[in-house]
Amino acid sequence: MHNSSSGGSGEPSFSGHTRKEEPPRTPVSTKRTMEISALVTPEAKRPKKSDKSKGKATYLKPDIRGIANVALASSPTAKGAATQTTNSISKLVEALVRCRDSKPDGYAEKSKQIIQRWLKNNARSTNQARLYSLFQQLQLLIPIEENGERKDSPQVLVAVESKMYEPAKALIGFISECIRLQTKLKAQPKRLIEPFEKVDTSPVDSEHSWRVDIAMRCRSMSDTSLSPSTSGHSAVKEPNQGLSRPNVANTFAYIELKRHVKDTNEAYAQLFRYTKEIYAAQHNRRFAWGMIMCNTIVNACVFGPNYAAASEDMDLATAAGRKDFIRLFVNWSFCDSCKLGYDPAISYDYSSQCIVIQSEPTAGNPSKALYSREVLICAERMFGRHTRCFAVSANKPPPPDPSDKQRKPHQQMKCDSIVKDSWVEAPEDPAEDTRDEARHLSVITEKLQNVSSVRGMYPRLRDDCQSGRVHLTDPATGNLYEDTSNTVLGETVWSQLDESGTAL
Repeated sequence: MHNSSSGGSGEPSFSGHTRKEEPPRTPVSTKRTMEISALVTPEAKRPKKSDKSKGKATYLKPDIRGIANVALASSPTAKGAATQTTNSISKLVEALVRCRDSKPDGYAEKSKQIIQRWLKNNARSTNQARLYSLFQQLQLLIPIEENGERKDSPQVLVAVESKMYEPAKALIGFISECIRLQTKLKAQPKRLIEPFEKVDTSPVDSEHSWRVDIAMRCRSMSDTSLSPSTSGHSAVKEPNQGLSRPNVANTFAYIELKRHVKDTNEAYAQLFRYTKEIYAAQHNRRFAWGMIMCNTIVNACVFGPNYAAASEDMDLATAAGRKDFIRLFVNWSFCDSCKLGYDPAISYDYSSQCIVIQSEPTAGNPSKALYSREVLICAERMFGRHTRCFAVSANKPPPPDPSDKQRKPHQQMKCDSIVKDSWVEAPEDPAEDTRDEARHLSVITEKLQNVSSVRGMYPRLRDDCQSGRVHLTDPATGNLYEDTSNTVLGETVWSQLDESGTAL
Protein backbone atom coordinates (compact mmCIF):
# COMPACT_ATOMS: atom_id res chain seq x y z
CA MET A 1 0.00 0.00 0.00
CA HIS A 2 0.98 3.58 -0.10
CA ASN A 3 2.43 5.24 2.95
CA SER A 4 0.13 7.58 4.81
CA SER A 5 1.55 10.48 6.68
CA SER A 6 0.76 14.09 7.29
CA GLY A 7 2.86 16.87 5.92
CA GLY A 8 3.28 20.54 6.64
CA SER A 9 2.41 23.58 4.61
CA GLY A 10 3.60 23.43 1.02
CA GLU A 11 4.74 19.80 1.26
CA PRO A 12 6.39 19.06 -2.12
CA SER A 13 5.40 16.15 -4.29
CA PHE A 14 7.66 13.12 -4.32
CA SER A 15 11.00 13.14 -6.06
CA GLY A 16 13.15 10.21 -7.11
CA HIS A 17 16.34 9.24 -5.34
CA THR A 18 19.59 9.49 -7.32
CA ARG A 19 21.74 6.38 -7.31
CA LYS A 20 25.36 5.74 -8.12
CA GLU A 21 25.89 3.35 -10.99
CA GLU A 22 26.45 -0.16 -9.73
CA PRO A 23 25.87 -3.74 -10.91
CA PRO A 24 22.24 -4.88 -11.12
CA ARG A 25 20.83 -5.91 -7.77
CA THR A 26 17.51 -6.62 -6.16
CA PRO A 27 15.93 -3.22 -5.43
CA VAL A 28 15.23 -2.09 -1.89
CA SER A 29 11.66 -2.81 -0.92
CA THR A 30 9.47 0.25 -0.47
CA LYS A 31 7.47 0.57 2.74
CA ARG A 32 4.17 2.24 3.40
CA THR A 33 4.09 4.71 6.28
CA MET A 34 1.35 6.91 7.72
CA GLU A 35 1.80 10.18 9.57
CA ILE A 36 -1.22 12.21 10.65
CA SER A 37 -0.53 15.71 11.89
CA ALA A 38 -2.32 18.95 12.61
CA LEU A 39 -2.44 21.67 9.97
CA VAL A 40 0.29 24.22 10.50
CA THR A 41 -1.53 27.02 8.69
CA PRO A 42 -5.24 27.86 8.42
CA GLU A 43 -5.17 26.64 4.83
CA ALA A 44 -2.57 24.33 3.36
CA LYS A 45 -0.64 25.80 0.45
CA ARG A 46 -1.58 24.06 -2.76
CA PRO A 47 1.33 23.12 -4.99
CA LYS A 48 1.37 23.87 -8.68
CA LYS A 49 0.76 20.92 -10.94
CA SER A 50 4.03 19.19 -11.69
CA ASP A 51 5.50 19.17 -15.18
CA LYS A 52 5.75 15.96 -17.15
CA SER A 53 8.95 14.03 -16.51
CA LYS A 54 11.43 14.66 -19.31
CA GLY A 55 13.79 12.38 -21.09
CA LYS A 56 14.31 9.72 -18.42
CA ALA A 57 13.97 6.12 -19.60
CA THR A 58 11.73 3.76 -17.71
CA TYR A 59 12.83 0.16 -17.31
CA LEU A 60 10.45 -2.76 -17.56
CA LYS A 61 11.42 -6.22 -16.36
CA PRO A 62 9.93 -8.74 -18.84
CA ASP A 63 9.36 -12.49 -18.67
CA ILE A 64 8.64 -12.60 -14.94
CA ARG A 65 7.28 -15.93 -13.70
CA GLY A 66 4.25 -15.96 -11.43
CA ILE A 67 2.65 -12.60 -12.25
CA ALA A 68 -0.84 -14.16 -12.13
CA ASN A 69 -0.13 -15.31 -8.56
CA VAL A 70 0.15 -11.69 -7.41
CA ALA A 71 -3.66 -11.78 -7.63
CA LEU A 72 -3.99 -15.21 -6.00
CA ALA A 73 -6.80 -15.37 -3.43
CA SER A 74 -5.70 -15.53 0.22
CA SER A 75 -8.34 -17.98 1.40
CA PRO A 76 -7.64 -21.69 0.68
CA THR A 77 -11.33 -22.12 -0.17
CA ALA A 78 -11.24 -19.25 -2.67
CA LYS A 79 -7.98 -20.59 -4.15
CA GLY A 80 -9.59 -23.97 -4.68
CA ALA A 81 -12.66 -22.40 -6.28
CA ALA A 82 -10.43 -20.31 -8.58
CA THR A 83 -8.48 -23.39 -9.67
CA GLN A 84 -11.71 -25.31 -10.30
CA THR A 85 -13.11 -22.41 -12.34
CA THR A 86 -9.91 -22.03 -14.39
CA ASN A 87 -9.87 -25.74 -15.26
CA SER A 88 -13.56 -25.76 -16.10
CA ILE A 89 -13.45 -22.76 -18.46
CA SER A 90 -10.22 -23.97 -20.06
CA LYS A 91 -11.76 -27.37 -20.84
CA LEU A 92 -14.77 -25.65 -22.42
CA VAL A 93 -12.60 -23.43 -24.62
CA GLU A 94 -10.40 -26.32 -25.76
CA ALA A 95 -13.42 -28.45 -26.60
CA LEU A 96 -14.81 -25.62 -28.74
CA VAL A 97 -11.45 -25.05 -30.45
CA ARG A 98 -11.05 -28.75 -31.26
CA CYS A 99 -14.58 -28.88 -32.62
CA ARG A 100 -13.91 -25.86 -34.82
CA ASP A 101 -10.54 -27.10 -36.14
CA SER A 102 -11.87 -30.58 -36.99
CA LYS A 103 -14.65 -28.95 -39.08
CA PRO A 104 -17.32 -31.58 -38.44
CA ASP A 105 -20.64 -31.58 -40.23
CA GLY A 106 -23.06 -29.38 -38.33
CA TYR A 107 -20.22 -27.55 -36.58
CA ALA A 108 -22.46 -24.78 -35.24
CA GLU A 109 -24.93 -27.22 -33.70
CA LYS A 110 -22.16 -29.34 -32.16
CA SER A 111 -20.53 -26.23 -30.65
CA LYS A 112 -23.84 -25.27 -29.06
CA GLN A 113 -24.16 -28.80 -27.66
CA ILE A 114 -20.69 -28.53 -26.09
CA ILE A 115 -21.69 -25.28 -24.40
CA GLN A 116 -25.04 -26.76 -23.36
CA ARG A 117 -23.31 -29.72 -21.66
CA TRP A 118 -20.90 -27.39 -19.86
CA LEU A 119 -23.75 -25.23 -18.61
CA LYS A 120 -25.64 -28.28 -17.36
CA ASN A 121 -22.61 -29.52 -15.38
CA ASN A 122 -21.30 -26.20 -14.06
CA ALA A 123 -23.73 -23.33 -14.34
CA ARG A 124 -26.97 -21.79 -13.21
CA SER A 125 -28.30 -21.28 -16.73
CA THR A 126 -28.94 -23.51 -19.71
CA ASN A 127 -29.12 -20.68 -22.24
CA GLN A 128 -26.08 -21.16 -24.48
CA ALA A 129 -26.85 -18.30 -26.92
CA ARG A 130 -24.65 -15.61 -25.31
CA LEU A 131 -21.63 -17.88 -24.81
CA TYR A 132 -21.89 -19.19 -28.36
CA SER A 133 -22.14 -15.65 -29.75
CA LEU A 134 -19.09 -14.53 -27.76
CA PHE A 135 -17.06 -17.54 -28.89
CA GLN A 136 -17.90 -16.82 -32.52
CA GLN A 137 -16.60 -13.27 -32.09
CA LEU A 138 -13.36 -14.15 -30.28
CA GLN A 139 -12.17 -16.80 -32.74
CA LEU A 140 -10.05 -14.33 -34.68
CA LEU A 141 -7.59 -14.41 -31.76
CA ILE A 142 -7.27 -18.22 -31.86
CA PRO A 143 -5.67 -19.27 -35.19
CA ILE A 144 -7.03 -22.35 -36.92
CA GLU A 145 -4.68 -25.33 -36.90
CA GLU A 146 -4.49 -28.15 -39.40
CA ASN A 147 -2.04 -30.98 -38.79
CA GLY A 148 -0.33 -28.94 -36.09
CA GLU A 149 0.24 -25.88 -38.30
CA ARG A 150 -1.40 -22.46 -37.94
CA LYS A 151 -3.44 -21.44 -40.97
CA ASP A 152 -4.14 -17.86 -39.96
CA SER A 153 -3.51 -15.22 -37.29
CA PRO A 154 -4.68 -11.66 -36.53
CA GLN A 155 -1.65 -10.35 -38.42
CA VAL A 156 -2.87 -12.07 -41.58
CA LEU A 157 -6.63 -11.78 -41.13
CA VAL A 158 -6.90 -8.09 -40.30
CA ALA A 159 -5.55 -5.14 -42.21
CA VAL A 160 -5.72 -2.75 -39.25
CA GLU A 161 -5.30 -3.05 -35.50
CA SER A 162 -8.83 -1.87 -34.78
CA LYS A 163 -10.23 -5.15 -36.15
CA MET A 164 -8.78 -6.87 -33.07
CA TYR A 165 -10.74 -4.79 -30.55
CA GLU A 166 -14.10 -6.54 -30.67
CA PRO A 167 -12.62 -10.10 -30.64
CA ALA A 168 -10.49 -9.14 -27.62
CA LYS A 169 -13.58 -7.74 -25.88
CA ALA A 170 -15.47 -10.92 -26.72
CA LEU A 171 -12.70 -13.09 -25.24
CA ILE A 172 -12.82 -11.18 -21.94
CA GLY A 173 -16.62 -11.23 -22.02
CA PHE A 174 -16.65 -14.99 -22.62
CA ILE A 175 -14.44 -15.63 -19.57
CA SER A 176 -16.44 -13.19 -17.45
CA GLU A 177 -19.74 -14.80 -18.42
CA CYS A 178 -18.41 -18.28 -17.61
CA ILE A 179 -17.24 -17.08 -14.19
CA ARG A 180 -20.62 -15.45 -13.54
CA LEU A 181 -22.55 -18.60 -14.40
CA GLN A 182 -20.53 -20.97 -12.19
CA THR A 183 -22.57 -22.28 -9.26
CA LYS A 184 -21.01 -25.51 -8.02
CA LEU A 185 -18.21 -23.80 -6.11
CA LYS A 186 -17.37 -23.65 -2.40
CA ALA A 187 -16.51 -19.94 -2.78
CA GLN A 188 -18.07 -17.42 -5.15
CA PRO A 189 -16.16 -14.74 -7.09
CA LYS A 190 -15.99 -11.30 -5.51
CA ARG A 191 -16.32 -9.47 -8.82
CA LEU A 192 -16.18 -9.76 -12.60
CA ILE A 193 -13.57 -8.04 -14.74
CA GLU A 194 -15.27 -6.71 -17.87
CA PRO A 195 -14.37 -4.32 -20.68
CA PHE A 196 -16.08 -0.96 -21.04
CA GLU A 197 -18.42 -1.03 -24.01
CA LYS A 198 -16.61 1.56 -26.11
CA VAL A 199 -13.12 0.88 -27.43
CA ASP A 200 -10.44 3.04 -29.02
CA THR A 201 -11.70 6.11 -27.21
CA SER A 202 -10.55 8.77 -24.80
CA PRO A 203 -11.85 8.32 -21.22
CA VAL A 204 -14.51 10.89 -20.37
CA ASP A 205 -12.60 12.28 -17.37
CA SER A 206 -9.13 12.18 -18.94
CA GLU A 207 -7.06 15.33 -19.10
CA HIS A 208 -5.46 14.07 -22.31
CA SER A 209 -6.66 13.41 -25.84
CA TRP A 210 -5.08 9.98 -26.18
CA ARG A 211 -7.30 7.05 -27.12
CA VAL A 212 -7.08 3.80 -25.15
CA ASP A 213 -7.74 0.54 -26.99
CA ILE A 214 -9.64 -1.29 -24.24
CA ALA A 215 -10.34 -0.29 -20.64
CA MET A 216 -11.46 -2.85 -18.06
CA ARG A 217 -13.61 -2.27 -14.98
CA CYS A 218 -14.69 -4.21 -11.91
CA ARG A 219 -18.36 -5.10 -11.97
CA SER A 220 -20.30 -5.26 -8.69
CA MET A 221 -17.36 -4.01 -6.69
CA SER A 222 -18.45 -0.76 -5.07
CA ASP A 223 -15.61 -0.70 -2.54
CA THR A 224 -12.92 0.09 -5.10
CA SER A 225 -14.25 3.21 -6.80
CA LEU A 226 -13.18 6.59 -5.48
CA SER A 227 -14.36 9.73 -7.17
CA PRO A 228 -12.04 11.48 -9.61
CA SER A 229 -9.86 14.34 -8.47
CA THR A 230 -7.32 14.62 -11.22
CA SER A 231 -6.31 18.12 -10.20
CA GLY A 232 -4.60 18.18 -6.83
CA HIS A 233 -7.17 20.13 -4.87
CA SER A 234 -10.53 19.71 -6.59
CA ALA A 235 -13.59 18.68 -4.64
CA VAL A 236 -14.47 15.01 -4.74
CA LYS A 237 -17.63 14.11 -6.63
CA GLU A 238 -19.66 10.94 -6.80
CA PRO A 239 -18.56 8.89 -9.83
CA ASN A 240 -20.90 8.01 -12.67
CA GLN A 241 -21.07 4.21 -12.59
CA GLY A 242 -23.29 3.88 -15.65
CA LEU A 243 -20.94 5.03 -18.37
CA SER A 244 -20.36 2.79 -21.37
CA ARG A 245 -17.39 4.93 -22.33
CA PRO A 246 -14.32 4.46 -20.08
CA ASN A 247 -13.69 6.84 -17.22
CA VAL A 248 -10.32 6.83 -15.47
CA ALA A 249 -11.83 6.94 -11.97
CA ASN A 250 -13.47 3.53 -12.45
CA THR A 251 -10.91 1.85 -14.72
CA PHE A 252 -9.24 -1.24 -13.29
CA ALA A 253 -6.65 -1.65 -16.07
CA TYR A 254 -5.97 -0.87 -19.72
CA ILE A 255 -5.19 -3.23 -22.61
CA GLU A 256 -3.05 -2.05 -25.51
CA LEU A 257 -3.28 -4.07 -28.75
CA LYS A 258 -0.93 -4.36 -31.74
CA ARG A 259 -1.05 -6.49 -34.88
CA HIS A 260 2.66 -7.35 -34.82
CA VAL A 261 4.84 -8.80 -32.05
CA LYS A 262 7.60 -6.44 -33.21
CA ASP A 263 5.52 -3.58 -31.77
CA THR A 264 5.71 -4.94 -28.21
CA ASN A 265 7.85 -2.11 -26.82
CA GLU A 266 5.57 0.49 -28.37
CA ALA A 267 2.60 -1.21 -26.71
CA TYR A 268 4.36 -1.14 -23.33
CA ALA A 269 5.21 2.55 -23.72
CA GLN A 270 1.58 3.42 -24.45
CA LEU A 271 0.39 1.31 -21.51
CA PHE A 272 2.76 3.18 -19.19
CA ARG A 273 1.42 6.50 -20.41
CA TYR A 274 -2.23 5.58 -19.87
CA THR A 275 -1.74 3.87 -16.52
CA LYS A 276 -0.07 6.92 -14.99
CA GLU A 277 -3.41 8.72 -15.08
CA ILE A 278 -5.04 5.99 -12.96
CA TYR A 279 -2.87 7.00 -10.00
CA ALA A 280 -3.90 10.63 -10.34
CA ALA A 281 -7.62 9.81 -10.44
CA GLN A 282 -7.81 6.93 -7.96
CA HIS A 283 -6.61 8.06 -4.56
CA ASN A 284 -7.00 4.58 -3.11
CA ARG A 285 -4.74 2.89 -5.67
CA ARG A 286 -1.65 1.18 -4.24
CA PHE A 287 -0.41 -0.43 -7.45
CA ALA A 288 -1.80 -0.96 -10.95
CA TRP A 289 -2.29 -3.71 -13.50
CA GLY A 290 -2.16 -3.56 -17.28
CA MET A 291 -1.97 -5.80 -20.33
CA ILE A 292 -0.67 -5.79 -23.90
CA MET A 293 -1.81 -8.06 -26.73
CA CYS A 294 0.49 -8.19 -29.76
CA ASN A 295 -0.88 -10.55 -32.38
CA THR A 296 -1.69 -13.66 -30.31
CA ILE A 297 0.91 -12.93 -27.60
CA VAL A 298 -0.41 -11.48 -24.33
CA ASN A 299 1.64 -10.08 -21.45
CA ALA A 300 0.16 -8.98 -18.13
CA CYS A 301 1.91 -6.17 -16.25
CA VAL A 302 1.97 -5.05 -12.65
CA PHE A 303 3.23 -1.54 -11.83
CA GLY A 304 4.32 -0.24 -8.45
CA PRO A 305 6.22 2.76 -7.11
CA ASN A 306 9.60 1.16 -7.76
CA TYR A 307 8.96 -1.67 -10.20
CA ALA A 308 7.38 -2.56 -13.54
CA ALA A 309 7.10 -6.27 -14.24
CA ALA A 310 5.64 -8.09 -17.24
CA SER A 311 4.60 -11.71 -17.35
CA GLU A 312 5.95 -14.43 -19.55
CA ASP A 313 4.21 -14.72 -22.93
CA MET A 314 0.68 -16.09 -22.93
CA ASP A 315 0.14 -17.28 -26.50
CA LEU A 316 -3.54 -17.47 -27.36
CA ALA A 317 -2.63 -19.79 -30.23
CA THR A 318 -1.75 -22.52 -27.71
CA ALA A 319 -3.84 -24.35 -25.11
CA ALA A 320 -1.31 -23.54 -22.37
CA GLY A 321 -1.35 -19.83 -23.23
CA ARG A 322 -5.13 -19.71 -23.28
CA LYS A 323 -5.30 -21.39 -19.87
CA ASP A 324 -2.80 -18.90 -18.40
CA PHE A 325 -4.91 -16.04 -19.76
CA ILE A 326 -8.07 -17.52 -18.25
CA ARG A 327 -6.29 -18.12 -14.92
CA LEU A 328 -5.35 -14.44 -14.61
CA PHE A 329 -8.94 -13.24 -15.09
CA VAL A 330 -10.23 -15.88 -12.68
CA ASN A 331 -7.66 -14.81 -10.06
CA TRP A 332 -8.71 -11.18 -10.48
CA SER A 333 -12.31 -12.25 -9.88
CA PHE A 334 -11.71 -14.29 -6.71
CA CYS A 335 -8.98 -12.32 -4.92
CA ASP A 336 -9.42 -9.62 -2.27
CA SER A 337 -9.47 -6.02 -3.50
CA CYS A 338 -5.99 -5.37 -2.05
CA LYS A 339 -4.59 -7.88 -4.61
CA LEU A 340 -6.04 -5.72 -7.39
CA GLY A 341 -4.07 -2.74 -6.11
CA TYR A 342 -6.76 -1.02 -4.03
CA ASP A 343 -6.32 0.27 -0.49
CA PRO A 344 -8.81 -1.31 1.92
CA ALA A 345 -8.28 1.56 4.38
CA ILE A 346 -9.52 4.25 1.95
CA SER A 347 -13.12 4.31 0.75
CA TYR A 348 -15.80 6.73 -0.38
CA ASP A 349 -18.89 7.63 1.69
CA TYR A 350 -21.63 8.47 -0.81
CA SER A 351 -24.05 9.82 1.79
CA SER A 352 -21.58 12.45 3.01
CA GLN A 353 -19.74 12.72 -0.31
CA CYS A 354 -16.30 12.40 1.21
CA ILE A 355 -13.29 10.11 1.31
CA VAL A 356 -12.95 8.01 4.46
CA ILE A 357 -9.46 7.05 5.67
CA GLN A 358 -9.13 4.50 8.47
CA SER A 359 -6.07 5.02 10.66
CA GLU A 360 -4.30 2.03 12.17
CA PRO A 361 -5.27 1.04 15.71
CA THR A 362 -2.77 1.46 18.54
CA ALA A 363 -2.46 -0.15 21.96
CA GLY A 364 -4.48 2.68 23.50
CA ASN A 365 -6.63 3.78 20.56
CA PRO A 366 -8.88 1.85 18.19
CA SER A 367 -8.88 2.58 14.47
CA LYS A 368 -10.17 6.09 13.78
CA ALA A 369 -12.05 7.27 10.71
CA LEU A 370 -10.82 10.49 9.13
CA TYR A 371 -12.88 12.34 6.51
CA SER A 372 -11.74 14.38 3.52
CA ARG A 373 -13.17 16.24 0.56
CA GLU A 374 -9.92 17.79 -0.55
CA VAL A 375 -6.84 16.11 -2.01
CA LEU A 376 -3.95 18.53 -1.58
CA ILE A 377 -1.42 16.43 -3.48
CA CYS A 378 -2.22 13.48 -5.74
CA ALA A 379 0.04 10.82 -7.23
CA GLU A 380 0.58 12.17 -10.73
CA ARG A 381 3.46 9.99 -11.89
CA MET A 382 3.97 6.36 -12.76
CA PHE A 383 6.88 5.78 -10.39
CA GLY A 384 8.35 7.36 -7.28
CA ARG A 385 6.92 7.88 -3.83
CA HIS A 386 3.32 8.27 -5.02
CA THR A 387 2.80 10.88 -2.33
CA ARG A 388 -0.80 11.83 -1.59
CA CYS A 389 -1.92 14.41 0.95
CA PHE A 390 -5.50 14.75 2.23
CA ALA A 391 -6.96 17.57 4.32
CA VAL A 392 -8.97 15.67 6.94
CA SER A 393 -11.24 15.96 9.94
CA ALA A 394 -12.11 13.39 12.60
CA ASN A 395 -15.72 14.60 12.45
CA LYS A 396 -17.95 13.17 9.76
CA PRO A 397 -19.34 16.10 7.76
CA PRO A 398 -22.99 16.45 6.76
CA PRO A 399 -23.78 16.21 3.05
CA PRO A 400 -22.82 19.35 1.09
CA ASP A 401 -25.47 22.07 1.12
CA PRO A 402 -26.57 22.59 -2.51
CA SER A 403 -28.08 25.96 -1.60
CA ASP A 404 -24.66 27.29 -0.56
CA LYS A 405 -23.58 28.85 -3.83
CA GLN A 406 -20.62 30.68 -2.31
CA ARG A 407 -18.67 27.63 -1.15
CA LYS A 408 -17.72 24.43 -2.91
CA PRO A 409 -18.32 21.14 -1.06
CA HIS A 410 -14.76 20.90 0.24
CA GLN A 411 -15.00 24.49 1.53
CA GLN A 412 -18.07 23.58 3.57
CA MET A 413 -15.98 21.15 5.61
CA LYS A 414 -13.60 22.27 8.36
CA CYS A 415 -10.35 20.26 8.41
CA ASP A 416 -7.76 20.35 11.17
CA SER A 417 -5.24 17.71 10.05
CA ILE A 418 -3.36 16.35 7.07
CA VAL A 419 -2.82 12.71 6.13
CA LYS A 420 0.23 12.05 4.00
CA ASP A 421 0.41 8.74 2.17
CA SER A 422 3.60 7.71 0.36
CA TRP A 423 5.97 4.91 -0.54
CA VAL A 424 9.60 5.28 0.52
CA GLU A 425 12.68 3.09 0.34
CA ALA A 426 13.44 1.82 3.82
CA PRO A 427 15.33 -1.01 5.55
CA GLU A 428 13.46 -4.04 6.82
CA ASP A 429 14.19 -3.18 10.46
CA PRO A 430 12.23 -0.03 11.46
CA ALA A 431 14.84 0.74 14.12
CA GLU A 432 17.43 1.27 11.36
CA ASP A 433 15.24 3.62 9.35
CA THR A 434 16.91 7.02 9.66
CA ARG A 435 14.43 8.63 7.25
CA ASP A 436 11.29 7.70 9.20
CA GLU A 437 9.15 10.86 8.96
CA ALA A 438 6.81 9.71 11.72
CA ARG A 439 9.74 9.32 14.10
CA HIS A 440 11.07 12.78 13.23
CA LEU A 441 7.64 14.36 13.65
CA SER A 442 7.25 12.54 16.97
CA VAL A 443 10.46 14.15 18.22
CA ILE A 444 9.34 17.57 16.97
CA THR A 445 5.96 17.15 18.64
CA GLU A 446 7.53 16.11 21.95
CA LYS A 447 10.29 18.75 22.03
CA LEU A 448 8.21 21.73 20.92
CA GLN A 449 4.82 21.02 22.45
CA ASN A 450 5.35 23.58 25.23
CA VAL A 451 7.21 26.18 23.14
CA SER A 452 4.55 28.75 22.36
CA SER A 453 6.81 30.89 20.16
CA VAL A 454 6.98 28.23 17.43
CA ARG A 455 3.45 26.91 17.77
CA GLY A 456 1.85 26.62 14.34
CA MET A 457 5.20 26.59 12.53
CA TYR A 458 5.79 22.83 12.64
CA PRO A 459 3.46 19.90 12.06
CA ARG A 460 2.43 17.95 15.15
CA LEU A 461 1.47 14.28 15.11
CA ARG A 462 -2.02 13.56 16.35
CA ASP A 463 -1.81 11.50 19.53
CA ASP A 464 -5.10 9.71 18.83
CA CYS A 465 -3.98 8.20 15.49
CA GLN A 466 -1.20 5.77 14.64
CA SER A 467 1.55 7.13 12.38
CA GLY A 468 4.43 5.24 10.77
CA ARG A 469 4.62 2.08 8.71
CA VAL A 470 1.30 0.71 7.53
CA HIS A 471 0.09 -2.86 7.97
CA LEU A 472 -2.67 -4.84 6.29
CA THR A 473 -4.76 -7.68 7.64
CA ASP A 474 -4.45 -11.03 5.90
CA PRO A 475 -8.09 -11.98 5.13
CA ALA A 476 -7.26 -15.70 5.43
CA THR A 477 -5.51 -15.66 8.82
CA GLY A 478 -6.39 -12.31 10.37
CA ASN A 479 -2.69 -11.64 10.93
CA LEU A 480 -1.12 -8.25 10.25
CA TYR A 481 1.67 -7.87 7.72
CA GLU A 482 3.63 -4.83 6.63
CA ASP A 483 2.55 -3.27 3.34
CA THR A 484 5.67 -3.28 1.17
CA SER A 485 6.48 -3.81 -2.49
CA ASN A 486 7.86 -7.20 -1.48
CA THR A 487 4.62 -8.35 0.17
CA VAL A 488 2.58 -6.94 -2.74
CA LEU A 489 4.40 -9.05 -5.33
CA GLY A 490 5.33 -12.07 -3.24
CA GLU A 491 8.83 -13.47 -2.90
CA THR A 492 8.72 -15.45 -6.16
CA VAL A 493 8.12 -12.33 -8.30
CA TRP A 494 10.14 -9.92 -6.14
CA SER A 495 13.26 -12.09 -6.27
CA GLN A 496 13.29 -11.87 -10.09
CA LEU A 497 13.45 -8.07 -10.17
CA ASP A 498 16.65 -6.10 -10.45
CA GLU A 499 17.72 -2.79 -11.96
CA SER A 500 18.13 -4.12 -15.48
CA GLY A 501 15.32 -4.24 -17.98
CA THR A 502 14.00 -2.90 -21.27
CA ALA A 503 14.25 0.86 -21.75
CA LEU A 504 11.02 2.35 -23.06
